[in-house]
This record gives sequence, C-alpha cells and structure tokens, in this order.
Amino acid sequence: MTKKESKVWEYLIKNRKADYAIVADECGVDIDFVKNMVSRISSDNWREETNATRAAGRGKILDTAKDLVTTDRAEQHGDAEANFRMMATYWNTHLGLIDFIKVDDVPIMLSLMKIARLHGDGTKNLDNYIDVCGYMSLGGEIAET
Repeated sequence: MTKKESKVWEYLIKNRKADYAIVADECGVDIDFVKNMVSRISSDNWREETNATRAAGRGKILDTAKDLVTTDRAEQHGDAEANFRMMATYWNTHLGLIDFIKVDDVPIMLSLMKIARLHGDGTKNLDNYIDVCGYMSLGGEIAET
C-alpha cells in the first residue's frame, strides 16, 4: 500500500461519514483517487460507526472524567467531600431543613443538575456527560467511607 493510500484509509476510518471531496482535500489527493479506493470496499455499511469507535468515545468520556477527579484539584476547588458537606448545609439552610440533605446526596443532585441541562435547551454538551461521571465517582468514594 502506498503512503497516499494509507493516509486516505486512516482518514476514512477516523471520518467514516466524510464527503469524498473533504477526504481528498484533507489527504492531498484527487477525488477520483478517493472514489477508487472506496469502490474496493465490499461492505455497504462501512460508513456506519463500529462498536470499537463507539467504545473509544465512551472511553474518552470516562478518561476525561477520571483525569478530572484523580488529579489534585483541591488547591483550585477545595476538598470535594468538604465542599459537598458545605453545599448540603447551605441547601438544608435555604430550604429550612435540618440535616435532611446528606453529603452523599450532593453529587447525585449535582448530577441531576447536569442531566437537567442536557434536557433543558436541547444541546448535548459533552461536558455535562463528563461531569455526571465525575460527580458520581466522587459520590461513590464518599459512600464507601
């Protein structure tokens, strides 16, 4: 396989739904070159996302959340559990409750806030999904102690 062919295949694998003209521009080849290569693919559904591609996307979301919760962010944001405890206190006070909202309720409620954002304006901001994973992992840690 030539270097040009390898470049086109790699681009097509990463960008299965890309228009042939875009592939040609990105890879520095003629559009007929791209069409010829695609014509060699025997499967009609090659443009469909593969399980591996979807799994990689899931892994990226989880890896990003993991990076956020496993790096020392206490200097920037303070200790997570202490912050959650303070939030629970403030929320209880605001609602006129006495120790109703517990520290382990806070990451769940923050996750629900992120989920509400996803439903609210119809935008599917990836940060909301990442933050839900992060909040729930922090909640899991608190629940284990």
